[in-house]
Amino acid sequence: IALTFMDEGMRDRIRLDSIMCVLDAGQIFAAPEMMELKLRQVAFADMLILNKVDLVTREEIERIKAWLDDRFYRYRLVEASDGNVPLEILLSVGRFDPSRLEGSLPHNQPNHSFDCDDPACGHHLHDYRHDHSQAFGTWSYETDQPLSLEALRETARKLPASIYRAKGVIYSSDAPTRRAVLQVVGKRVDLSLQDEWGGRAPRTQIVVIGAAGGIDGAILRDQFQKAGAPNQALEQTSSIMRAAS
Repeated sequence: IALTFMDEGMRDRIRLDSIMCVLDAGQIFAAPEMMELKLRQVAFADMLILNKVDLVTREEIERIKAWLDDRFYRYRLVEASDGNVPLEILLSVGRFDPSRLEGSLPHNQPNHSFDCDDPACGHHLHDYRHDHSQAFGTWSYETDQPLSLEALRETARKLPASIYRAKGVIYSSDAPTRRAVLQVVGKRVDLSLQDEWGGRAPRTQIVVIGAAGGIDGAILRDQFQKAGAPNQALEQTSSIMRAAS
């Protein structure tokens, strides 16, 4: 299925957002003769959803993680019950979109709770299946200094495994008059140039979503700041922007 979306006739018409692999916490070690197939499916995935964690012990969950650690590097794993995972993690939808929040993102705000759209979350007695704010957190980064797209791509590839998604509007030294869009899901990193800034002030806005307690704002800020354009590129960017204004 994954290779179908990479076909030359399909990739220009359909954008593959992400590949998810759902693992049954109680059955992952069942049917050992199918283990090779299971490993291949995990290897293709951008993110793993470990489902039915409420039906197994913590020791069994740690055993599954140890099994994955022995076979894969920097994989993203989300624990879930009843398959309940916010759409903002599964798909590039909803309020997890900097273009909708342009000009209103909290500046370099530390980790804060993840808002939940589930109607069932309106009750004061949230159970595990619906209390997304306890399982996920978000963090945002802003700067008016242009970034290098190649350096940003490398930064995105090296994000901690506790980061599930990142998305942003980027002010770059590579194409300073045009908005670039960053989309990260699991191991997949996509950077594309979009329309011109027009009358809007160029500014980078990035939103990150990850495991609650797994987002270190200081480390992330340092990583994104290192993606800043070198001095020579900054001078060229300033000249281009003056000519465009």
